This record gives sequence, structure tokens and C-alpha cells, in this order.
Amino acid sequence: MTEQARDPFAEIDAMKAVATAFEGLDDDAIARVVRWQIDQYGVSAGAPRRVGQRMQTNSGGSILSESESLTDFESAAELMAAARPRTEVEKVLVAGYWFQVVQNQSDLEGQTINTELKHQGHGVKNVTTAFAGLISQKPQLAIQLRKAGTSKQARKKYKLTIEGIKKVQQMIAGIRENEDDE
Repeated sequence: MTEQARDPFAEIDAMKAVATAFEGLDDDAIARVVRWQIDQYGVSAGAPRRVGQRMQTNSGGSILSESESLTDFESAAELMAAARPRTEVEKVLVAGYWFQVVQNQSDLEGQTINTELKHQGHGVKNVTTAFAGLISQKPQLAIQLRKAGTSKQARKKYKLTIEGIKKVQQMIAGIRENEDDE
């Protein structure tokens, strides 16, 4: 089949069917199904690449349209504006996403993140406390990789978890779990 003869809506129809099939499943079950699909079809899959406005499927589920790439942000400020973090913890999460996912850094340092946030006028009072908030959530949104030194002020290295990355992607897409939380 040539590229011109392909049904332009086939991929969208498949996404709708998957979104419908995932209705009622918890995150762990969805992860198992996705891993099985990846193994079954012999494809590789990184983090989701596209987000945008929500579209409703016929059965009431939702999928995301492909309006912009998650790594197309030219600056951390543009990413911050798209995600609209409400708390210091969310600001650190989004800044961490900028460095880890968009800039492809292997680990995160609190001072680097807070410096970026300060440049944007979003500095946090205590970046270590904000990371502790990400680590204490269930599921964890970040992990501490290591601590350089023995003092309380020693430099710590962090990394966002898959759940943390998903959370930022949901924020960018305008999906909020608890609209009342501020």
C-alpha cells in the first residue's frame, strides 16, 4: 500500500479504540497492557511525544490530539507557561522536566532548577523541600539519586520518575486530577 492510499484516520481510530479499551483500568493495568503491546508488535516506545487539546471519543473517553511536540519548547519559560504550575512543588517538577526530558540531562540538581525558576520569576523558598514533596507523593514523582557530601546542605542529585514525567505531560495537556487543589 502506498503512502497516498493509506487511510488518514486509521491511526486516530486505533487511538480511540485503545482509549476506550483502557476505560476503567488502573495505571498499573494500563502499563502492563502497553508493555505487552510493545513486545507483541516489536516496536520501541519512548515517552509520549505529542499532547494538545482533548478530543472526546464516541464512548466518552478522551484522547489527546497531536498539536505540538513535548520537546518543541524553545525555552523553559514557554514550558512553564504551557504547564501552568500552581505550587512550588509543581514548579520544581516542571523545571525538572525541562532539564531531564527536553534538555536530556541524566540527573537534576536543585540549585540549577531554582536558578532557572528565579530567572523566570518563579523561584522557590526551598528547592530541597519541594523535591521532598515530589518524593513523598504516591506514586513518587521524583527520586533522590545521591548526595555529595555529609552536611545537611550537601548537593543532592534527583531524577523524575515516569509518573513525574506523565504528570507534567498531563499539566501541559491541561488535564488536572484535582482542580480544587491550589
